[in-house]
Order: sequence, then structure tokens, then C-alpha cells
Amino acid sequence: MADNNMAARFARTIRNLLVPLPVVPSCDEDVDPEIRRVEQAIARLPKRTREVFMMHRFDDLGYDHIAYRLDMSEKAVEQEMVRVLRAIRKAREDHAREFSK
Repeated sequence: MADNNMAARFARTIRNLLVPLPVVPSCDEDVDPEIRRVEQAIARLPKRTREVFMMHRFDDLGYDHIAYRLDMSEKAVEQEMVRVLRAIRKAREDHAREFSK
């Protein structure tokens, strides 16, 4: 049950990053190819990077709390978030490039 809840929260977070709330499809609808691409990009990141992202986006933890929990500096947390956001941006750009063809 917890895994399903986490998966739903993850999909909802990705949708919120990509689309304003009124346009977000319900969880019952097919997943948008752009969202799927972003999910795959995040899944390919190193485990620690994904942990930082999930703690920040799902648990609403600040960089200082994440740094404390993972025994790393706040600057390292910031760098991990930059890595995730770059991966998301690249996935979206790749999708847009394919979609425009």
C-alpha cells in the first residue's frame, strides 16, 4: 500500500512540475508521454540524487534537513537538486523536439 501511495505522489509531483493544476489529468488516465519521459530520466539518476529529490519534493524537507539526514553538506544537496532539475529539463526538451517533428 505504501508503495502505491509513493508512486501516486511521485506521479502527481511530476505532473505538477510540468502542467498547471487545472490541466493535470487524473491518475486514472493514461500517463502523458512527457511525464513518462521525465519519470524515466529521474529513475536513471544515482540513488542518492533520487533520495534528495524525493525528500525535498515529497517530504517537503529543506536542504538543511536533507543534509543532516544524509550526512552531507547543504551545498552537496543543492548540487544534487540541480542535477535532477537539469535531467527533468533535458527530458522535457527531448520530448518537445520529438513532438515537433
